[in-house]
Amino acid sequence: MFYCLIRKHPRTNVDTLKIYKIICHGDYLTDEIKINKKMFLLILGLLVSLVVGGFLVFGSSSQSTDDKNTVPTGAQVILTAPNAQGVQEIYLKASSGGYDKSEIVVKKGVPVRLHFSAKNAGCGSYMVIYGLKNGLRDVNALSRDGEDSVVDFTPTQEGTYEYNCGMRMFRGGRFVVVA
Repeated sequence: MFYCLIRKHPRTNVDTLKIYKIICHGDYLTDEIKINKKMFLLILGLLVSLVVGGFLVFGSSSQSTDDKNTVPTGAQVILTAPNAQGVQEIYLKASSGGYDKSEIVVKKGVPVRLHFSAKNAGCGSYMVIYGLKNGLRDVNALSRDGEDSVVDFTPTQEGTYEYNCGMRMFRGGRFVVVA
């Protein structure tokens, strides 16, 4: 155990801190634990503030598909009609600000051809439609340096699906399959 004593230095007349080793009641140790608790609570408070601030600024990465805040404001809703070959053509672009469409609506059982491109989009250059299957995997597309990536699939189940980057950090949107 240690004991602290503040004294005036004999030659300079300045307060100095002297620490003496003692083997007694542990008053200093008790004070040290309180200081550590205070520091721990201060650090914990700062971390909580950072996390809450991050959620307020960037939003939750596990947003539900019913959350109105998952889509960029001002983005358009697209209802895709089949072309002459009976395929629903969709063009989706990603940039650093998010995807250019907030909601895409397609018909169940009608083939879809998704044209995806991303330029300077970071993790948004890899797009996944979570829960909408193309075989055994979720529908996904990867665009490198703005090149067009084409994915063909046929939606078999009605529902609303979230599309986002592979890490769900990018501002995504909704992919709706109707009857």
